Amino acid sequence: MSTLAQDDGIYMNWITVVLAGHFLNALAFLMDKFLLSSKRIPSPFAYAFFIGALGILALVLVPFGVSVPSTPEMVRALIAGATFVLALVFFFAGLKENEVSRVVPLTGGFVPAFTFVLAYFFLGERLGQTEILAFAVLVTGGVLITLERKGKGSARGYVYAVIAALVFAISFVITKQVYIEQSFISGFMWSRVGGFLMALSFLFIPSARYGVLHQPKQKGGGKTTTLFFAGQVAGSLGFVLVNYAISLASVSLVNAMQGVQYAFLLIIVALLVKKFPTVLSERLTGAVLAQKIVAIIFISIGIGLIAF
Repeated sequence: MSTLAQDDGIYMNWITVVLAGHFLNALAFLMDKFLLSSKRIPSPFAYAFFIGALGILALVLVPFGVSVPSTPEMVRALIAGATFVLALVFFFAGLKENEVSRVVPLTGGFVPAFTFVLAYFFLGERLGQTEILAFAVLVTGGVLITLERKGKGSARGYVYAVIAALVFAISFVITKQVYIEQSFISGFMWSRVGGFLMALSFLFIPSARYGVLHQPKQKGGGKTTTLFFAGQVAGSLGFVLVNYAISLASVSLVNAMQGVQYAFLLIIVALLVKKFPTVLSERLTGAVLAQKIVAIIFISIGIGLIAF
């Protein structure tokens, strides 16, 4: 077991929390797919801005155990949130240049790899042999379930995706350090403030400010608004749960379970694709279906290795 191993109850608890978090993330991703099915990413800064700006809502946690940490601890918490929002900019920039099927597997594969290395050197995190095997199996499954064989993409898009993965990993490792130093509620609140401040800084960049202030009009009226807010609620709750899991367990293993989100998404899409064929145009036949099934088997084995 790792040096971060805890009693069996807590150890099982974080796996349940991650699964719940990624299920909610899958629902949020599905809502976004409905809303953005016919659109390209207009401005990476705009998408990252609104996600970061929503972090200010974490101030509602102030009466529930938020404390004022020391200056170094405060700075680390703010940087953890700021780097997460910055990573979103690179991620959405990658999506603007390339298709989701190219960017997501690349980012999803590199995030746990970078996290593993950074956590080893900066957190002193050590995984046992079984956990290392689980980590490798989970990452393999995560890449397989999102990978699609299509034409060549933009080299710049690939660069953005790798940079996003590195910055995400930096954010997650700093976040873990924040939760070591502070309670979950306090650390989460201050890190979200850091994300909010980073979002505000985008308004000083003329091109970013234009993208934020000139959003394309949405069609669909009430349905679009309902989908948007439902997606935001699901995504926010999923984000909180994944962060809570990071506070409980190995940040490397939590990130390695990213593929669970796409496994849930695949199952949901398989159930709904006949009802919404124009939006959920997933090719679930032949070699593609076999690849997804193998990926889910890998992910299930990885979770089993950790749980048992």
